Amino acid sequence: MLRALAAGLVAVLATALVPATAHADPGRPATPAGTAAPRVDDLGPGIVSAPVTGAAIDGDSLYLVTRGLQPAVVARYDLATRKVVEHAELPTGTGGWAAAVDHGAVYAGMYGVADIHRYDPATNTATRLTGLGTDTYVFDLAAAPDGTLYAGTYPSGKLYAVDPDTGATRDLGQASPGQRYVRSVAVADDGTVYAGTGAAARLIAYDPATGQRTEILPDELRGEAFVYDVAVTDDLIAVGTEPSGKLALLDRHDPSRYTIVDTGDRTVDAITIDGDSVYLTARTSGSVYRYRRSTATLQRLGTPVPQDETRGVFVSGGRLVGVAGSGEVWTLDPDSGATTVTDLVAAGMPAAPEPAQSVAVQGGRYAYVGGNFGLQVHDLAAGTSRRVRAFGEPKRIVPVDGRAYLGVYPGGFVDTYDPATDTMARRGAIGGGQNRPRAMTWLPDRGQLAIGSRAEYGTVGGAFTLYDVASDTTHRYDPVPGQAISAIAAHGHVGYLGTEIAADGVPPTATEAQLAAVDLNTGRTLWRWTAVPDATGWSDLLAHGNRLYGLTSGGRLVVIDPASRTVLASHQLADTGGGQLFWRDGALYGVTRDTLFRLTDTGPTTVLGGLGGGWFNEPQASYDPAADVVYTLRGTDLVRIHL
Repeated sequence: MLRALAAGLVAVLATALVPATAHADPGRPATPAGTAAPRVDDLGPGIVSAPVTGAAIDGDSLYLVTRGLQPAVVARYDLATRKVVEHAELPTGTGGWAAAVDHGAVYAGMYGVADIHRYDPATNTATRLTGLGTDTYVFDLAAAPDGTLYAGTYPSGKLYAVDPDTGATRDLGQASPGQRYVRSVAVADDGTVYAGTGAAARLIAYDPATGQRTEILPDELRGEAFVYDVAVTDDLIAVGTEPSGKLALLDRHDPSRYTIVDTGDRTVDAITIDGDSVYLTARTSGSVYRYRRSTATLQRLGTPVPQDETRGVFVSGGRLVGVAGSGEVWTLDPDSGATTVTDLVAAGMPAAPEPAQSVAVQGGRYAYVGGNFGLQVHDLAAGTSRRVRAFGEPKRIVPVDGRAYLGVYPGGFVDTYDPATDTMARRGAIGGGQNRPRAMTWLPDRGQLAIGSRAEYGTVGGAFTLYDVASDTTHRYDPVPGQAISAIAAHGHVGYLGTEIAADGVPPTATEAQLAAVDLNTGRTLWRWTAVPDATGWSDLLAHGNRLYGLTSGGRLVVIDPASRTVLASHQLADTGGGQLFWRDGALYGVTRDTLFRLTDTGPTTVLGGLGGGWFNEPQASYDPAADVVYTLRGTDLVRIHL
């Protein structure tokens, strides 16, 4: 009978709860009637940058396309003066991974929407040429000798042929059956098109005259996630892979004859061929290599921008010219090793706020906002802000003992930023094929970071990792096979984990996200439970006393008794993009994209609305209990909200 009464009480409470208030106008913060709005300090743009994804060269002009900025920009960088001499806004898209030059015209393939724009350097104008179906990414572009543009897309994994004069497009179908990414495209002088795919690496030779396509990637590389880049000459095909950093050199006339070279890096991200030399760049080191075909030797030439990605590498006037994704152009003399590095913003590239990856406050003195290969350091005492180059995308930031620990994508790394010395350092890796940090929590009694992650592209699943900051060692577990770990909370020796079914590049194999409990001393899974049916992921968890509070990526806020695995209360928020929870003065608070809310006896109550946070990932917040303030985004600005 007691169980029946308890179940009835839970049902009554659940039906009586009130959902959060509706979306407010992002331009006008909203608060409940009769309450005073909290004071909000606007600290300026969260992170300002000019990261680059697309790059192409034409003589002394290097053409660059930005990433994540609104509007996206194409710019012309003069190699002689090392200055950005012109730029134009692109009509659509968030950025452009693909860039190509043909007969003086510059083409940019966009993401956000799979449009192709044509830029005319003579008039410094950009116009939309065409769009490619319902795809959202143009990952690469290459021009054929007859002028036809070939484009590779995501998520359909298709090849398209585009007439550069009329914009007429031909859908050539999936490059390789079942593959959703065409990550790289190159065209030989005889018109043969080569397309590299993912999230299972394949290399396809496409004959435009007959429509025939042939898979030619060596069998040894078919376990890779991507053919990340491809370059061709009359007799050679050079491809680079991820995540094992292999360079493959294939005889173009007989692809069964090939050589595979191990760089020891993770990703061969840019390749160019110059006679006997094949030049390539590789992540995560950021190093530049030369492979001499005549001697079959690989030589590391240097590391112009350490731990960075390369968006293009070219040969110009006997030098190598490279574009770092964080926003630098470098040159390297392959014989002497002499190197120059130019910061594009200092050279005249327009910078703008970018969508934020993460936020954290450290000791009330520094607030951090993560971005694309960058970390914005806001000195709260001095009232200043500046961007520091990061070794990837800081998905999570956790301050520990004067340093900021960063969970970094791609590669699943743990880095630190020390504001006292203004230094960024690579500390370790999650390992085990993990790529995307999704959650990170400090366990002070254990001296460990608890990290949740998603696996490499092309692989379902993830890991729960305990990272010891004193020894930089890891203990990695797989408590929910086939699912990533996206939320973490801890109470005593028990860790509570929330999963997500999403996988990068392949369909999920699970249908519902779970909660799990693990013994932090042994890593043993204590239980698994589907607490919210049909939920596809957990955005955050918070343990307080004998209660567990959770927020799903669909905006479902729940109160749980973990001992009995019972949902005590459930609320559907208006925002459905997840968020972050924190505990303040005996009450649960949370931040979503639009709202700062407090959980009361009758349900979530809006404390401040209209945030309209410009987040790349799920919204985040960082609470400073000493000052009783919370840091988050309003639009693209970092704000401090006094509670």
